[in-house]
Amino acid sequence: MEHLERQIFEILQQHQGKERAITVGDLQREVLASTRKIRAVIATLVTERRVPIASTVHPPYGFYLITSPEEAKECLAQYWSRVEEVARRAKILADVVRDQFGVEIQLELRFDQPPAAEPPT
Repeated sequence: MEHLERQIFEILQQHQGKERAITVGDLQREVLASTRKIRAVIATLVTERRVPIASTVHPPYGFYLITSPEEAKECLAQYWSRVEEVARRAKILADVVRDQFGVEIQLELRFDQPPAAEPPT
């Protein structure tokens, strides 16, 4: 685990449960990293280290370690809602691009692979 990952992980150990969430701004002040880098590290902690970290869009805002099935369900419902909205937007845009530019893009979700650097041609 790299230094910043360890720092953020250790801070999150003190923010277990939704009611103890820590904002990205507070994390930024503690680890002296950009919000973009912090979010990237949190994504790595979840996807590669398999740490159950959630974020909340309702007060108290921020990141926290999931401590109950209810918190897990709430977090996953948020994520799947975002996935659904982005997929809907991507499908509509793909239709528009096909109609206006004749470009056809294969629509598929590849959960077992890292994100593609470029769209398929």
